[in-house]
Amino acid sequence: MMETNRHILVANKLLVAMSGLTRWTKRADHYRYEQHHYNIPACFTAFKWTKSRIRHILSILAYADDQGKIEFAEDNTLADFACTSVRSLHNNLKTFEQNGLMTVVRHFPGVISIQLTDYLENYRDLFKDGATVDSKTGYTSVWHGLLSELIALDNVNTLRLALRTIVQVEKDVYVQSNEQAILTYDEIKGFLPKYCGHKLAIQKMMSGLTFLQVSLVEDSKRFLNMVKQNISLKKRVQNVTRPLLLEVQLSAAQDSKQIKEKERTEVQLLWFELRKRVGEFFDFDTLKVNRDSLFSMSDTFGAETFKHVVEEVKQAFLHYREDLVHSSTHKLFFEEPIFYLHQQLKEAQAKMAIA
Repeated sequence: MMETNRHILVANKLLVAMSGLTRWTKRADHYRYEQHHYNIPACFTAFKWTKSRIRHILSILAYADDQGKIEFAEDNTLADFACTSVRSLHNNLKTFEQNGLMTVVRHFPGVISIQLTDYLENYRDLFKDGATVDSKTGYTSVWHGLLSELIALDNVNTLRLALRTIVQVEKDVYVQSNEQAILTYDEIKGFLPKYCGHKLAIQKMMSGLTFLQVSLVEDSKRFLNMVKQNISLKKRVQNVTRPLLLEVQLSAAQDSKQIKEKERTEVQLLWFELRKRVGEFFDFDTLKVNRDSLFSMSDTFGAETFKHVVEEVKQAFLHYREDLVHSSTHKLFFEEPIFYLHQQLKEAQAKMAIA
């Protein structure tokens, strides 16, 4: 079932809310409140984010389709994936429902469907304005292998630190094109509970995050170098009270961005080969699908599922050749290849979800 959404897209505001809002609001000449800065809806701050609640939301996002829906899932599958008991899942689902995060339908003992409320706005930070789609504070793409590692973290504060770090990596590395992300001691201390804000405790937690490469910045020359290269860091370290910076990079094996690039190249090649094969009998351009649509389908449904669907078409074509155009199943393939692919991918995803 986890073969479905290989790259899970999570709004930064949700990751920030789950990690805990910072108490360190005083900045140079002003105060900065994360609730406003990240445009966090009240439903995300209405209750305490415990370890099991964070795990359950991450698991639900991993299983949900591109509309924020999970249909006819077994509750024990979700609970197992989240490393919790079924009872804990039911208790948390009740809390989520009461606070307006989602609607849960119980079809049969052990079988549920979930619809996340305002999925695009709340969970993806995408806002539709007429024909355009805008994002206010962005979302982070999390590789499903990394998501499993996050869920497996046993200490809630380490988990919260990890969520913050991946938001910072998204902002510093992917949005601003810096080589690594930077976290300051004050920022980390701001959202962690007071009892675990000691420098050594934070370093120990950081070293427990095996999917990160972390190095400590304690040298003044290196610090100056970094401030010169990173524009946003200049603003952030205006009045840092403790001179401790952490440089962070995601390991390549868990880097959604790098994995996505590789998959997209494969998917493009696969589609081109299929068009070439079909082009021996039909006009090559009938199966023109723009790159962005291919990438979007591959990212949303997973490259493996995409390859599986294209392989099935290829086999059907090798079997029927030009007769394929008369097959009712494949008629849409020649008329609207994008719709056909989307339909097949959704069906493949639904089959995997029930399995």
